[in-house]
Amino acid sequence: MSELRLRKRGPYWQYSFEGARIDGKRQTISKSGFRTKTEASAAGAQAMSEYNRAGAVFKPSEISVSDYLDFWMKEYCQNNCKPSTISNYDKKIRLHIKPAIGKYRLAALSPETLQKLINDKFNQGYSRNTLAVLKGILTGSLSYAVQPLKYIPFSPAEYIDIPSTRATPKVKTRSAPHVYLSAEQMGKLFQRFPEGSSSYLPLLIGYKCGLRIAEAFALKWKDIDLTAKKLTVRQQILWQEKDKIAGRDSYWYFTMPKYDSIRTIELSQDVVNALEREKARQEQNRAICDDLYIRWFCDDVGHLNCNGNGAEIHLVMVRPDGSYINSRNMQHVSHIARHELGIPKFDYHSLRHTHATMLAERGASPKYVQHRLGHKNIQVTMQIYQHLTDKMSEEGAKLLDTL
Repeated sequence: MSELRLRKRGPYWQYSFEGARIDGKRQTISKSGFRTKTEASAAGAQAMSEYNRAGAVFKPSEISVSDYLDFWMKEYCQNNCKPSTISNYDKKIRLHIKPAIGKYRLAALSPETLQKLINDKFNQGYSRNTLAVLKGILTGSLSYAVQPLKYIPFSPAEYIDIPSTRATPKVKTRSAPHVYLSAEQMGKLFQRFPEGSSSYLPLLIGYKCGLRIAEAFALKWKDIDLTAKKLTVRQQILWQEKDKIAGRDSYWYFTMPKYDSIRTIELSQDVVNALEREKARQEQNRAICDDLYIRWFCDDVGHLNCNGNGAEIHLVMVRPDGSYINSRNMQHVSHIARHELGIPKFDYHSLRHTHATMLAERGASPKYVQHRLGHKNIQVTMQIYQHLTDKMSEEGAKLLDTL
């Protein structure tokens, strides 16, 4: 246990004490500006008590929460989680967990400290999805510290909860608005990005099929049955940034769709017609370009490549020379939509939300919409119907005034 140190700096007093090491380096916690030694001593004793009271100490341990999370990410997550999950965990740990509790000793964490972290993020307006990810990281990492590591006797994360849906945060929840696109706005988009352009087919698939962006850009021709007018969502495609530490280059890779939502959906005739024309164009381009046509392969771990590693695949989203049209193409579309076409807050998810809303407006059952969009649970789908109910209530109120 470190000792409280007091010293005078100019006309004021300062307290300091040693905390848990981070990255193997000593960490000194200090504060100055006290007029007397007594004030500095009292404040230092309280700060030191709060620091060491982050939880009941099981056994002396110098490892900080910050260093332990780095260890957990390297030893557990790198070997058991998808690259997208690792990237998400790393971001949440860096931005939310380490600044709040990284300085504490692992053996000194308490349920109260962890619950305060969750409650603070809730009151700062973070979404319930973010809170769930934070809780998942804390639960997973601290359970690993109990077994198999035996660093701590029990996991303090077992006792934390996400605030009830009835609770109201101090700051409005941060959530992107669901943008509904009118027929006029969609007309502007298709006029700006007509058939034959690299953005037309992704827009059409999002608008008429409701696929997530990573699902749309992962489509292969084998996923589409034009005769039966059906499309099967089997995968999504994600981007993995370059990892300098691991010596790994960046790459695109296929993985299971979000929430493992593999599903087969029906296609409207206009989508079938557009896909038939696109497939014919690609076959013609492949014949014209011959050996210069870019061919794509998927290796045993799902990496997309044009080096001949793995089985050859035939992507739906390609240019005339066979080069892959990836999801970053939609960043350009969003910029044009917002700044040239007058469609503020447009993004690819707007197409998916519009598709679901149109289905609901035309009487599709919530269960059908849930399956078609691959929602994790029916509650997500019902939010669309609640929006329609609110809209109908407003229209009904206006109607009453005309009676």
